[in-house]
Amino acid sequence: MRGPLAGVAVLFDLDGTLIDTAGDLAASMNHVLRQAGLRPAPLESVRHLIGHGARAMLKAGLAEAGAPPASETALDAAVAAFVAHYRANIAVRSSPFPGAIDAIKALKDDGASIAICTNKREELARALVGALGVGGLFDALIGGDTAGAAKPDPRPVRRCIEETGGAKAVLVGDSDTDIRAAAAAGVPCLVARFGYGPLDLCDEALSLFSTYGELPPLVRWAASQRP
Repeated sequence: MRGPLAGVAVLFDLDGTLIDTAGDLAASMNHVLRQAGLRPAPLESVRHLIGHGARAMLKAGLAEAGAPPASETALDAAVAAFVAHYRANIAVRSSPFPGAIDAIKALKDDGASIAICTNKREELARALVGALGVGGLFDALIGGDTAGAAKPDPRPVRRCIEETGGAKAVLVGDSDTDIRAAAAAGVPCLVARFGYGPLDLCDEALSLFSTYGELPPLVRWAASQRP
């Protein structure tokens, strides 16, 4: 039987939206900072750096730790060390946000297709959801290196919609990057207040939510707003 969300693709950002990954990302960044003889970064200072991919996050983290500007070659080596450490410790401190998995199952019961649209490298995103035992919930997974561009470019969003076959789509995210990507792709955006942000553009989102219990009815409402 077709549910109320049949033909709707619900696309989730990963870090800060579905999964609280800050602890593991901070540990890997601090691994690199210690190798460079720099002071480690506190968790709260790492949270706001997440969302643009490993290279951008590490470059900003090195600058905040007082490192001089790195050459591209040196940055390549730092990123390689970061990724290697992160891959080996990808789900030590990471876990889904409370209620996230139940919300996804409710959306699937309503007939929605579910995808991940993240700026994390695809291989790392797949490794993370696999390590957490939730990879089977997703009909598609598009990483920051999958579509030839990362959010806020609309191409990852459009690629997710194409792979899920959705006639309509709703993007669920936690930051201005997600809001801008959704707007560029012409889909509504629902934003988690508890994520990593920044949320300077929150007034441009269709709606915000504070807990995952709020999400399924919001998605049904969001999908009904589009022809």
